[in-house]
Amino acid sequence: MDFSQLKKEYKFLGDILNLYDELDKPLIEDAKYQGILNSCDSAPFLKNDLTGVYKNFCKKLSINMLLLADRDYKGDELIKYCDIFYIWMYFEINKYSIPNEITNELFKASTRVVTSKRSKTPCPYLNFNEKIHEPTKLMKLHIFNNNVYTLQSMLKSAIESDECSLKRYVYKCIEIYRDMYSKYCSNGDDKKEGNQNSCEIINKFNTLYSSYINKKYGILHDFPELSSTIALNVIDGCPLEESESNPIPDKSQQGTPITRGVSTALSSMFTPVRNMFRFGNKKHNIITSDFDKNMENELFHAIKEDSIIKDIQPKYNIGYEPI
Repeated sequence: MDFSQLKKEYKFLGDILNLYDELDKPLIEDAKYQGILNSCDSAPFLKNDLTGVYKNFCKKLSINMLLLADRDYKGDELIKYCDIFYIWMYFEINKYSIPNEITNELFKASTRVVTSKRSKTPCPYLNFNEKIHEPTKLMKLHIFNNNVYTLQSMLKSAIESDECSLKRYVYKCIEIYRDMYSKYCSNGDDKKEGNQNSCEIINKFNTLYSSYINKKYGILHDFPELSSTIALNVIDGCPLEESESNPIPDKSQQGTPITRGVSTALSSMFTPVRNMFRFGNKKHNIITSDFDKNMENELFHAIKEDSIIKDIQPKYNIGYEPI
């Protein structure tokens, strides 16, 4: 599974989805990021990275965090963009088999640069590869949780051609909730250390779905209670969904794609603020050579002082094939 498949389900995010393509661009060692490049090349606990895989991840992660910070997203808007950043991290970490310890330390060091040198608000730390069950499923619930008001509004005003696509998206989230709640969060299992991060997302879905989708608030469709046993593959007023002829296997089960029609309707929700989402805004290109030198020192010392990883141990097997 890759983001192009998940993207079909998240079209209600509108222009926010464009961020993934921006984050996923190949690394170009631009002079304006020389401080970051030097810091990652000099990081003490990456000195044994003979292939450069971890150093490149360090550079991309730091540059992408700086890119997000420079755009001054606030509040709920920042959280929605952070969701895309977390998904990018998930696929990047899996592609290059980056250990969670390295991701955590690089994230902390980059956060210090964003807060101390730019006085910006960084994304909170979240790694879908770390202490989270079935991450691609939980991505869907996490996205739902952070966009429930948009979904509620769209379900109230969805035109007939879009309505079934919206319903299917919500029903897929219900299916994921039922499955994962029974596995990890019922009978007090949510208190177990290995389940806590997952159950926090799962239980939040319960609260938000029950409060804003299941309780009507102008939504005409009668969505089921989460605790009910009603079948989820038959949706009142909607034709049965055709099965994919060549489904792509994935351990987290691929969700139902949202159709092209719903993309137009849902993306229009973001039209009034599209100018804020443009990536070519000149005000963001403000990195100077003086700042870059300071940033290099800050990132280097943040990594050196905060890291509990003294070396890359042989168990990390730098040269193995990506997942």
